Amino acid sequence: MNATHQYLFDAARAARLGDPPPPAPGTHDLAVLRAAWDRRRFARVLAGRPARGGLRTALSRAVLFGAGLFGASRSGPSRTALSRTAPSRTAPAPCRRPAD
Repeated sequence: MNATHQYLFDAARAARLGDPPPPAPGTHDLAVLRAAWDRRRFARVLAGRPARGGLRTALSRAVLFGAGLFGASRSGPSRTALSRTAPSRTAPAPCRRPAD
């Protein structure tokens, strides 16, 4: 029995008893997903982590440290290779403290 069959049984039972019919399957799916996302963001804030960007951060960390996504081992650039790249043209020049 799938969700549609269960809904039809519940709707017939509600009509026989004079109760209001139940909501159709899938009516509140987006609200449930939104509540789950909000709960996850709230838990991240309570744990002291950023509320947004967790997936992107985890994927970039996996590539930086060579976690080997999709079965490839050390497919990403190493940390030393990233530190030797030339700065972008739009990035401001690094601030250097004068020597003491």
